[in-house]
Amino acid sequence: MASSHDHIALPYRIVFLYIEPIAAFFGTFVTLTDPSKYLQSLSPSATSATYSPLTYPIYAQLAGHLLLFSWLQAGLLRSSSEVKIWKIVLFGILMCDTLHLYGDYVGLGAKAFFDPRLWRWEEWVTFGMTYGPGAMRVAFCLDVGVGKEDRKVRGS
Repeated sequence: MASSHDHIALPYRIVFLYIEPIAAFFGTFVTLTDPSKYLQSLSPSATSATYSPLTYPIYAQLAGHLLLFSWLQAGLLRSSSEVKIWKIVLFGILMCDTLHLYGDYVGLGAKAFFDPRLWRWEEWVTFGMTYGPGAMRVAFCLDVGVGKEDRKVRGS
């Protein structure tokens, strides 16, 4: 059953129904097929020698989480136009964003985490794909760009 998302602002729909699910799916693929590359993209001190095949189960589990995010956004959000459902899913992903950023903070250290001049292109991509959509998630959960008629749906 198709649902109309016209009452949800276009920027939210573009990011949450298309950009993020595609990025998460791509992340799933990279994490499963080249975990060493994934590790190096998140940790500047990592090298191909740093990765141990003994840790592959962790990467496979992480890939499962990325695939779930992709499915929730591309599948569940696309099939529901209820703001309440969108908020539940987006807040859950926001909690994950928080831990993701904490991991970046630990991996980079405070100096590099807070100084964009020290970021590699990988940090620019990671932070751009976390802070930008994360800010949009916060805005959506706070009803920014959600019309009055949509708030009535939320309370039902």
